[in-house]
Amino acid sequence: MALVEVMRLWSEGVAAADKGDWNNALKSLTSITDPRSKICFNIGSCHLVLGDLYGAEQAFTNTIEKDKHLAVGYFQRGSVLFKKGKYSEALQDWSRCFTELRGNQLIDYKILGLTYKLYSCEVLYNVALANAKLGNWAKAEENLILALSQKVEPRHGTKIEKAMQEILKQKDFPPAEIPKGKLFQPNEKLVEQLEKKDFLGKATVVASVIDKDSFSGFAPLQPLANEPPPRPKTPEILRTLQGKPHRVLFEFTPETVEEMEVMPGNIVFVLQKSNDNWATVLFNGK
Repeated sequence: MALVEVMRLWSEGVAAADKGDWNNALKSLTSITDPRSKICFNIGSCHLVLGDLYGAEQAFTNTIEKDKHLAVGYFQRGSVLFKKGKYSEALQDWSRCFTELRGNQLIDYKILGLTYKLYSCEVLYNVALANAKLGNWAKAEENLILALSQKVEPRHGTKIEKAMQEILKQKDFPPAEIPKGKLFQPNEKLVEQLEKKDFLGKATVVASVIDKDSFSGFAPLQPLANEPPPRPKTPEILRTLQGKPHRVLFEFTPETVEEMEVMPGNIVFVLQKSNDNWATVLFNGK
């Protein structure tokens, strides 16, 4: 499926969810072929709102399969498994979620389009709950003590202390959950391009300044001369155009500070290409 169609359906799905129309939101999102992990997460969230735990579990499983390091995916599937009474499996997912936090007290997913902060203390709180459901009271208490040491906000301390009191009575407590309806938003720049489609744009001249370079664009016509003056080769320009030029075929949206956004038609200069198909390039002076 073309990127434009993916972004259109993603945007329509999120817009429908904002209006509370979860059936149409799910319809739009599930129309996307080979959806990325964020879209699979959104599909699972729609199923959760609609009370379809089976559909939610399948969608969050797809989320994890497409991004095995997405901690929030494990957190959500663990929540679904817990609701289904699969406490051992929920414990496994929440434990893996804590591992994917990689020692951080929280992950703020806002930069990826999800307005939610996943706290390690809340994950440990749920790990303790799963242990309590399985009758592992000592392990549950141990995880709550660890959760208390990693609390970030005052509300965390209050919630964990109440859970500790329930553990002493060998009673369980309500789980920590992501608010219903939290969805990954599509990239705003790409959504804006859906509304303004100027496929021609402005004329651009791309030409190499390297002698005998087979890669060239267009240049204005010049008067003929017996001995035309040599083209200037300033060091700065040569540094900018070092590497082999390539034309970008597919849009790439960065997800980390080390990655670069490029659009189809952009010219990049490849400095190094590794075996895993990642490349170091120069583009717009970066």
